[in-house]
Amino acid sequence: MSELAQKYPSIELAYPIAVASFDVAARRLDIVDGRLQTILAFIVTVSAAVPSVAARSGVCFASGWFYLGLALFVICVTLGTYARLSGKLKVLSPANLFAEWLADQPEVFQKDMVYYAGQAFAANLHLVKRKWQFSVWVTTLFAIEIAVLVVWVLSAQT
Repeated sequence: MSELAQKYPSIELAYPIAVASFDVAARRLDIVDGRLQTILAFIVTVSAAVPSVAARSGVCFASGWFYLGLALFVICVTLGTYARLSGKLKVLSPANLFAEWLADQPEVFQKDMVYYAGQAFAANLHLVKRKWQFSVWVTTLFAIEIAVLVVWVLSAQT
């Protein structure tokens, strides 16, 4: 048994878990990105429908409430789009494997892979959390936008 195997006796158990962590992070990122996409589609649909329906009621578009709702819509779409486009998943590059790790002994390779996967997983979870926080902000701002548009429509009818 090598010195490295004595120092890290569970390396062969940890290695498959470390490799699988890339898939776990990718799935989580796909889920949060899908939620952002769904939220944005819903925001655009509802935000386009409300003024269209309100126009039939003869409401005045020269209203501070309408302009505030419009501004919130722009902010929601901008933040949501930024959240979707920003950041990238940290994965292992096969070119990096070839250039830096292919000559390593298997135990060294596995130890380094476990370390790299841990670093990548932490970075990927940070990205997922940041995108999730953006989705919360976008959803909250959208709720405020809807409230503002409701006030706009109701105030125009009085």
